[in-house]
Amino acid sequence: MVLKYAKNIINEESIALKKLSVSLNNKFTQAVTILSNIKGNIIISGVGKSGFIAKKIASTMTSTGTPATFIHPTEASHGDLGLIQKKDALIILSKSGKSKELFDLSNYAKFKKIPIIFITNNKDCNLAEISSSNIVLPNLEEAGENKLAPTTSTTMMLALGDALSLSISKKKNFSIKEFGKLHPGGNIGAKFVRVKERMHKAPRIPLSNNKTNMKEIILKMSQKGFGCVGIINENKNLVGIITDGDLRRNMANGILEKNAEEVMIKNPKTILKNKYLKDALDVFNKEKITVLFVLNSSSSKSPIGIIHLHDCLTIN
Repeated sequence: MVLKYAKNIINEESIALKKLSVSLNNKFTQAVTILSNIKGNIIISGVGKSGFIAKKIASTMTSTGTPATFIHPTEASHGDLGLIQKKDALIILSKSGKSKELFDLSNYAKFKKIPIIFITNNKDCNLAEISSSNIVLPNLEEAGENKLAPTTSTTMMLALGDALSLSISKKKNFSIKEFGKLHPGGNIGAKFVRVKERMHKAPRIPLSNNKTNMKEIILKMSQKGFGCVGIINENKNLVGIITDGDLRRNMANGILEKNAEEVMIKNPKTILKNKYLKDALDVFNKEKITVLFVLNSSSSKSPIGIIHLHDCLTIN
């Protein structure tokens, strides 16, 4: 019973989103054009649940290349109006368009002659009359039995905010590289930090010649601290790898009397320097390994660095 009820609510909201998509017209395009040309900040405000949606839209805009900030209409009436400058624009969210708290904010914006984008379900209100562009949402019932709690209306506002944010970003040609600069941390950061930015370079790279005695290999492995040594030939091309696991597996086979070539695992996994940390993580997970030697290009076999799993997990 509860599951069916929950599914019905989600279905009602999904229907509302489809109707919102169909309803978008040149007013949306006009709003995107206005906001794309703003040289200052986008100030976004709303009351109650609309205020929470406004905060999220401000966050999304900021992270996609359009500086935006939320301002509470009550705080605005008590001094925060000073945050609004002539180069800014104002977005107001209000289902009814009748919230008294919003009028001081809109009147100040009108006095400053800055654009006002009004998002509402009610096109016949005073706020709509003084705005530069009005985006009117489909006037649908809220979800649930009582049809009272803001649900479909806030879902539409949130989706419209995403559409606005990403449309402005696209119009401004906001690049993936720029997006990465604004998201250096966490899982998102891993998608935009390149391997070359985190790899360890010479003299930290653990490398030895393929004819090197295993006693020296063990010593170098201990000194470098990566739990492995890359094996190169006379042309400095990477031909193998010896890990601490290989040492344990070969310890009973007279390993100290052998050279690197006799113990190494051939054709070790590598990664190119311009790949992203996310790509390195994918290789680590797929191959169940913890280190990768880094190559300059696909045509090169000479390692220029080494990257450890831990380097991908400590993104600041």
